[in-house]
Amino acid sequence: MKLLIVATISLSLLGMLLAFADEKSETAPPKVGDTAPDWTLQDAEEKEHNLKKLRGKVVFLIMGNRKIREEDDKWAEAFQKAYGKNEQVIAYIIGDLRSVPGFIPKRFIRSQLKKNPPAVKFLLDWKGEVHKQYQTEKKKPTLYLISQKGTITSHRKANFDSETYTEVKKEIDRLLATPDLN
Repeated sequence: MKLLIVATISLSLLGMLLAFADEKSETAPPKVGDTAPDWTLQDAEEKEHNLKKLRGKVVFLIMGNRKIREEDDKWAEAFQKAYGKNEQVIAYIIGDLRSVPGFIPKRFIRSQLKKNPPAVKFLLDWKGEVHKQYQTEKKKPTLYLISQKGTITSHRKANFDSETYTEVKKEIDRLLATPDLN
C-alpha cells in the first residue's frame, strides 16, 4: 500500500515537472529570414485558408485579440485602401479567440463577423495555436509580412500609425517589385 502511494505521488510530481518544463521550453517566435510557420484556419463562412497554399503572393498578417480589434481594423483598412484590387498581395486578421467565454457559441461569433466584417478576411484562431506559434502581443497587433516564397521579411508589434504603415507599405511594394528575389 505504501509503495502504491509513493508511486502515485512520484508520478504526479513527475507529471507536474514535465508540464512546467514544457511551458518553459517555448520556442522563439519566427524571425525575419525564417520560413513562416504554416497554419490552416477558417473564416466566418467556415472556409479554410492555408498559408502554404498562398505561396506566390505577398501575405500580410495582422494578429490580435478582441481587446485590440479596433487597432487590427485600422491596419486592415489602410491595407485594403492601398492593395484591395491587387491579387498579388493578401492580408488577414487572425483573431485570438481564447479569451471568448465558453458559453458564447461559435456560430454567434461567426454571425457577428458576417454582420460587421473587417476590411480584410478575419480568420478564427479558436485555440490560439497560431498566436502561440507566432508568440503574439496581447496589447497591440503583431504584424508579419511574408514573401512570395514563404519567408518572413518583416515582423513588428505596433498600433497603427502613419509612419509604421509607410514602412510596411514600402516593404510590400519592394516585394511586389522583386518577386523572384524574395
